[in-house]
Amino acid sequence: MTITEAAKTKVDQVINGEGFLGIYLEGGGCSGYRIKLSPTGELPTDATMISGSKTIYSDASSLDLLGDAVMDWNDDPFSPSFQFTPPTGASSCGCGSSFTL
Repeated sequence: MTITEAAKTKVDQVINGEGFLGIYLEGGGCSGYRIKLSPTGELPTDATMISGSKTIYSDASSLDLLGDAVMDWNDDPFSPSFQFTPPTGASSCGCGSSFTL
């Protein structure tokens, strides 16, 4: 998984040196998998840090499924949010909240 510089910067601002952000896949949504963000104060024992980040982690199963997905930060003044591009070969639902492999 790739985390853009904009996303890393936003996570670091929000976390403010006091924790970590977990990225997990869970079943659900329109298409099968939904990305879940989970802030935490302590790093779980099964955590794998995502390349290039000191504060963003995931578990091995989610990272395998996320593959080359991309997490970015969209600083739109009316709707600021993290944006995810699903892994290559995945198809996303119409609302963009979930995907299937």
